[in-house]
Amino acid sequence: MTTLPAVPDLTVGTVLQLRKEDWRYGGHPLRLRVEQVRHDISHYYQDEWVWIVGERLDRHGSAQGRIEALVRVAALGECD
Repeated sequence: MTTLPAVPDLTVGTVLQLRKEDWRYGGHPLRLRVEQVRHDISHYYQDEWVWIVGERLDRHGSAQGRIEALVRVAALGECD
């Protein structure tokens, strides 16, 4: 049996740098400042993916608008 990584508690304000394969429906890398982690619905994705609500950032750190991203849980440990 495979053990999946736990969905981590991310502090509000944490900035994630995600590769295009680390989140769904975007098709490009994403820099994201965390506002909310939707633990309540991650079980619908067998805890392999989690919805994160936050602010998209450009490469200089300027806010580019709110986004909801379905992020691969395994990638969150790589973002530390």
